[in-house]
Amino acid sequence: MEIRLIKPEEAIAYNKISAASFIWKFNIEEDSEVEIPVLGAFHEGKLIAGVELFDFKCNYCGNIINTLVLSGVCSQPECRGMGSVRAIFDYVAKNAVENDIVAGFLSPFSISYYEKFGFANLNRTFAIKVPFSNLTHILHCNDVELFTGEQLEELCELHNKCVFRENLMTLREDKKHFCDTPYESADYTYIHRNSQGEADGYVRFKVNRPDDVTVEELFVLSPEALYGLVGFLRNYDGITMTLKVKKQYQGSPFACLADRITDAYYEYDKGSAGRIYNLKKLLECNDYPKEYGKFSILSLDDLEQNKGVFDVEYENGKATVTVRSEGEYDISLTAPAAARLLLAGEGHTKDTAVYIDGVTLETDASDFFRAFPYRATRFTDSSWSI
Repeated sequence: MEIRLIKPEEAIAYNKISAASFIWKFNIEEDSEVEIPVLGAFHEGKLIAGVELFDFKCNYCGNIINTLVLSGVCSQPECRGMGSVRAIFDYVAKNAVENDIVAGFLSPFSISYYEKFGFANLNRTFAIKVPFSNLTHILHCNDVELFTGEQLEELCELHNKCVFRENLMTLREDKKHFCDTPYESADYTYIHRNSQGEADGYVRFKVNRPDDVTVEELFVLSPEALYGLVGFLRNYDGITMTLKVKKQYQGSPFACLADRITDAYYEYDKGSAGRIYNLKKLLECNDYPKEYGKFSILSLDDLEQNKGVFDVEYENGKATVTVRSEGEYDISLTAPAAARLLLAGEGHTKDTAVYIDGVTLETDASDFFRAFPYRATRFTDSSWSI
């Protein structure tokens, strides 16, 4: 089976496979091109599967790592079972180290399916729905400015400051991540400014009368920005009943606000799944405790670059990581288990980690768990619009 990027003239074939997989109506006039790279699987010269590829730079413990998003995974229904999707994922993993890709992400329709390729659920985000009638304690605020594209540099700078508040958030450097046509698309982004006129938060949303204001993104640098933006959204309480804020997690700024509100409703989604492509580099990028510690991980990953026993010795926030082929270790991890413990930021202990499939403890691994405490974590990009 041949794996390669599809050519422009093969876009129609890929879109037909996508239509057959996700059950949407193909239109030859509208669907004759693809705007992003697609890695395809070819059997006897015929395209039978494809995956869209996005590259992002992510924050991981204050370090920027290169990551890849695999989206639109699809295969021709009558060709399933031939290993085409696995061949694509194997190709991506094999070439990850050469391209300095540390981790990969996707939005799973079935986590058990993607576990076969080393992926694990990272954090189950949720939408929070709050009746506007229960937000009257938050003052109306108009210290905001509509984003029209002219403030792109400022908005990118603001977003990238927020990136370093949460693990796995992605840097943004151009307009493709933001909507600069609010009146034409009814897709609004407002920037909040503090008393010095500095941008300290932004919100992106749509208004769905008479039901709700749906917030796709809400990022802030201060409590004042959070309350200011929510206070601004209250301007829509005359035409909608509910404020819905998506992609939240326990401990996120808006989740903390909603914890004290009566009748807040939580609606979980599937979140994102992640996979480690370069375990050694990820371990080197972790933010370690000041106190000395050491641990050894037996990685049961089938990727050549991730096999072996990884010895980690740390102090003052940094670590030395070496790899050996065999010997004693503190904890063994399958690829999905490693992604869960190292990327998700859940802050497990020896008493909770043993319930995660793929985790085996040979010691209490106390220095390992001390090195991976709870961390605010939210993978987010703009591949999926509201």
